Amino acid sequence: MLIPNLFTIMQLFLSIQYSYSFRRFKHAQLTYYKALDSVSFRSFYELTSYDIYVAGETITIDIPTSVVNVSDIVNWKVVNLRRNKLMFVHKNKPQILIDRKRIEDIEFSGKLSDSIIVFSDDEALHVPTIFNPNLTKPVPEWNYIELLYFDPKNVKVSVKRSLPWLKEDDWKFIKEWKMMDYIHFDDKLYLLIKRSIWNEKTKNVTQEISIIRLCLNKGSELLSSAIEIRYNRPEFQTNQITGAIFICLSYYKPEKILLLITKEASNKSLVHTRYFIDEFVSLFDETGQECASGANNYTLMRYHLRSETRSCQKTTYKNCSSNENTVPSVELNFDQISDYHFIFNDDKMIHLPFEDAYNHSLNQTHFCHQTSGWEQICTEIHKNFNQDNSIQKVEAFFYGYPLLRLHLRYINVRLNESKYCNQVGYGYLFCFNIYYKSNYSSIDDAHLHNYLNHRPPGFFGVTKYSNRIFYKFRDLCHLYKSCIHCLMYGMHTKCIWSDSRCEIKKEQNVIQAVNNCFKVDRISPLKFNSSLPETLTIEFDKPLKLTDSQEYLDIKAGPHNYCTNIKQNHNGSIFNCSLRLSESGKFKISVSLRNDRYADTILLSALSTQKVDIVAPEADYLPIVILLFLALFLIPFLLGFSKRNKKQLKKFKSIYKYDTNKNAKKFSNSRKKRVFSKTISTVTRVQAQILPSHMNTIYKSTLKTRPLSKLNNSWKKMSSVSRTPYLSNYFTFINNK
Repeated sequence: MLIPNLFTIMQLFLSIQYSYSFRRFKHAQLTYYKALDSVSFRSFYELTSYDIYVAGETITIDIPTSVVNVSDIVNWKVVNLRRNKLMFVHKNKPQILIDRKRIEDIEFSGKLSDSIIVFSDDEALHVPTIFNPNLTKPVPEWNYIELLYFDPKNVKVSVKRSLPWLKEDDWKFIKEWKMMDYIHFDDKLYLLIKRSIWNEKTKNVTQEISIIRLCLNKGSELLSSAIEIRYNRPEFQTNQITGAIFICLSYYKPEKILLLITKEASNKSLVHTRYFIDEFVSLFDETGQECASGANNYTLMRYHLRSETRSCQKTTYKNCSSNENTVPSVELNFDQISDYHFIFNDDKMIHLPFEDAYNHSLNQTHFCHQTSGWEQICTEIHKNFNQDNSIQKVEAFFYGYPLLRLHLRYINVRLNESKYCNQVGYGYLFCFNIYYKSNYSSIDDAHLHNYLNHRPPGFFGVTKYSNRIFYKFRDLCHLYKSCIHCLMYGMHTKCIWSDSRCEIKKEQNVIQAVNNCFKVDRISPLKFNSSLPETLTIEFDKPLKLTDSQEYLDIKAGPHNYCTNIKQNHNGSIFNCSLRLSESGKFKISVSLRNDRYADTILLSALSTQKVDIVAPEADYLPIVILLFLALFLIPFLLGFSKRNKKQLKKFKSIYKYDTNKNAKKFSNSRKKRVFSKTISTVTRVQAQILPSHMNTIYKSTLKTRPLSKLNNSWKKMSSVSRTPYLSNYFTFINNK
């Protein structure tokens, strides 16, 4: 017991310098998969009172229209929740709202695009939009991905981490780089990127789709966890990709992921295609593992961007860490490809489930489609959007458990058309005319985006010039079919369980969350001590249907006696668990039902009327005292060791740099050597947190450019200068103790 705890303490202190900065955060239910909008309205009758949403948290703030127009503020990408120093990005400019009275620009040396994903603690991910059709050298140099820090004290934005160029001439190969969409769930973030790459050898341009996974639990070091899968199809080379979005079907376990890609054909018509990716989540770890094993066809992303044929470095793969391999990459094939047709009538219509492939027929008046197991559906054609190449936008929204819904929204500018489609589970996709379409004189006056409103839930549209808002509330309460779902997931939107159904709360009455949806009928046994069995049996007044892995019970007797190994009986109303005894006394049994996935769920609980009598074993505090004493002794030692290690690392780097420069002078006529030296510097900037392992990579690269005899002489110099002081300093520190 003592030794493992000592090792734990040692690991804790040794890992302090690698700990992440921004806190772990949870999104709300409606933004669990995607959080596009920061600003919404608590009431559409008071358009100066705004809800500001950042990483699962919301504040309400009043901002007069004299400071900012409605059509502008709804497009703010807010990065913090400081009422008097609200920092945000608008029209690709970082700005700050001071005291809710004035807006000022924030200092930033780079350039921003609209591809901003907000994290907590004033940090945001930025994927620069690069469009360089003539392959000209840009000023300033851009990064592929960067983590930004918005400093409220100094009112400036800085790049905290970045994935920069591999070499100083990467701009010669990247014609286009643009994030089209993103999705996040289960502590992972997936970026959907369209890019066009120039191949100097074949003299052609390749248009491809890339998906990059980042691990959010790495905090500020999330770029070190990047892994890429990419797709290159023949139709991507003959058609221009104009749109690409993720479609997440949350009613599958695990979630089914596919891409909806829009391409413009040579005849200017639009082609919408669904590209299915099976086992989506596991593909990225498989890519990392295969790359680390040195398997064929696996490379690193930045080598691929330069069309360089190089394999990964063999190493040990660790989940969410690239080690020596920065952004492992592999080209894969889609598992299924199916066309999709946006053809509507002028009213409500029915489509087959979005994920189903279908056979179709099309003439001048009707569009018919059918898939196996479903009846044929024919629609009288009102407008055929596939034959129109004007400005269009398709957006997708997904609701997870327990709502399990897919929403598609379609806007076409020239045809002045807007459609809303909704699919529940595995059922049909129902499409309607969008509610506020008739309120626009022209959709050209509207922002091409459907904004999500949190409370009350719904969507709204905004005109660009007249600052008008058109909205539609969504009554989500009636979608919750049980008391538990109604209160746990619906209370934040004013849902209440009444008369065996979930409905919107009309009065401001207090809702009881204890002994409401379930109660403890009886418990057994009523006495516990170290010599008796520790199994506690709890019987509820009704079966508890825990239908999702995210829901779980927390059972306690008093503040310190808790249950482990909780198991449900076949009838659903009886639970058994092992009660761990830590505190003596008589306690009621407290049962809490939790969901840790969302930020806006509430805890439901039940309290037993009976009490259990617990006689806990006497605690032996001697090991704890010894442990604390040893910990206090080890802390200064470990901190001193870490400090010495850092100093020695800096000294080692300076010696290595000196030795490299010395040898470089002997080869000053070789331009290739100078370029390579700069390349090393660039890569080091990416992997600042994994420097020791990366230095191995540098040595192996250097072996290819320096004579063996000179390398041995250099190593002897480094050995005599570097390793000896390290040992002497170490023993000096011990003697001083």
